[in-house]
Amino acid sequence: MSGWRTVGGVLLVALTAGCAAQVQQSRPVAVEKPAEDTPVTASSATVAPAQLGISVASIVDGRAVMLSDGSKAEVSGLAQPGPCWAEAAAGFAKAMLLNQQVRYDKTTGALTLADGTDYALLALGNGAGRIAGAPTPVQKEAEGAAQRVPMGLWGTPCGGKDALETSTAPPPPPPPPATTTPKPKPPVTTTAPKPVFYASCDDVRRAGKAPLYWGQPGYRVELDDNRNGVACESRY
Repeated sequence: MSGWRTVGGVLLVALTAGCAAQVQQSRPVAVEKPAEDTPVTASSATVAPAQLGISVASIVDGRAVMLSDGSKAEVSGLAQPGPCWAEAAAGFAKAMLLNQQVRYDKTTGALTLADGTDYALLALGNGAGRIAGAPTPVQKEAEGAAQRVPMGLWGTPCGGKDALETSTAPPPPPPPPATTTPKPKPPVTTTAPKPVFYASCDDVRRAGKAPLYWGQPGYRVELDDNRNGVACESRY
């Protein structure tokens, strides 16, 4: 079961703990030994659940990570990041997954956080991923939410494209030589903006900046309790 929540005009995706995406740890069940003349069918085999107790050791790109057991997890349903938004997608994956415990189903390619959140839906809903293959209705809805804002790869500068278009028009002719020597212009000094840091969500709310979205000045994973890309969400 999936849930949708609108925060600050952004439709976010989250899976409840009871959803099928969260794989429960199997319990051993006593099975009576079948009689010798009783055939054993394929339905009696136990299917191994997604491995538990592993964490993300490093980020390969926006759709692939290296797990603590040394294996590579490639999330199904997400396209290979394009050059325009690959860096942002990898940054989102790092903020949401690095050093976090996850579940990875090698059969389906589903990667879920410890609380059952489907990472593919989380990336699609925040504009940090694009649908690949035959999408499910909930994946279409998550991607559509990011497109409507627009945010992430759907916003500036990519505009939903994998790479920025380059102009093929010839360069303009050089200007005619100046007859007089222009006066040198004074050097332009620019002051780098001061970094924004909030020690707590109370500071964010006092500054009138709550909620903070991933990529905005002052956003930190430490302020994002449920790691859904939105820090200091409303308490009500």
